[in-house]
Amino acid sequence: MEYNSKAVETRQTQVWHANQRIKKEDLFDCSDAKNLKNKQMEVNESYHEIGMGAFKGITKVRRVVLSNSVKTIGNEAFRGCTMLNSIELSKQIRRIGKGAFYDCLRLRTIDIPWQVKRIEDKTFKKCRLLDHIVLHDNIEYIGDSAFLECEALAGIVIPEKVEAINFRTFCGCKNMQTVKLPNNLKRIGREAFYNCGLRSIELNEQLELIGESAFLKCKFLEEIEIPKNIKRIEKWAFHGCPKLGKVVFHSDPEYLGEWLFNRKSVKVFCQEGSRVDRYCQEYEYQTEYI
Repeated sequence: MEYNSKAVETRQTQVWHANQRIKKEDLFDCSDAKNLKNKQMEVNESYHEIGMGAFKGITKVRRVVLSNSVKTIGNEAFRGCTMLNSIELSKQIRRIGKGAFYDCLRLRTIDIPWQVKRIEDKTFKKCRLLDHIVLHDNIEYIGDSAFLECEALAGIVIPEKVEAINFRTFCGCKNMQTVKLPNNLKRIGREAFYNCGLRSIELNEQLELIGESAFLKCKFLEEIEIPKNIKRIEKWAFHGCPKLGKVVFHSDPEYLGEWLFNRKSVKVFCQEGSRVDRYCQEYEYQTEYI
């Protein structure tokens, strides 16, 4: 198999251009990426797809530009590119695979193309310096651990089409102080915001379920209002939140898991004689009737 490549010199850096190979016509894979000679790469119009694991573990690369011919980024395509700090995505991209940017420790910002509808599992997991991302309104799904330990992320707006925040989606986002939830959100999954820096969060009216440990160890959370359509709150949902002093129930959920809150710090506002009232008596939470 023969390889054709050319180096283009600029005043600031050398850019290596990936050209078409005698193999699957439009797939850029790890054999192409391994020919990277410099810190910057431009993937040209010969390619429509970045293959699974194409750049995986290539720590040399710092900047990548994808031409508008690229429509798919495969699973773990850039995983472990620990020096990658900038990527210019094709505007035509329709799919970004699972774990595509997992462990890109220096990636700070990224623009999600409009045609992408899903943020898959672990897409930005451990992108510890990621501090700016806009999730556009065409996104309808955010997967497990998608933003786990994105420690620099200070806030995020969840798109309106998203109906569930899944397992550990924002777990360990220690600097995340604000989250705007969509009106149609139905479920906050297990450990979704575990160990986040949230000061407050407004739960939307259509929310039905708060999963196990969903807000566990949110150490700065001070107040929460439980909306009227909540049917189930699973165990430890708000446990380990030492500053949580006020919880207001506008509903009487069908199920309340064990030890939802820290016992000593919280006061629960609820209806007298409700399931919440009986629950608070069982767990010795202080109550005030509304």
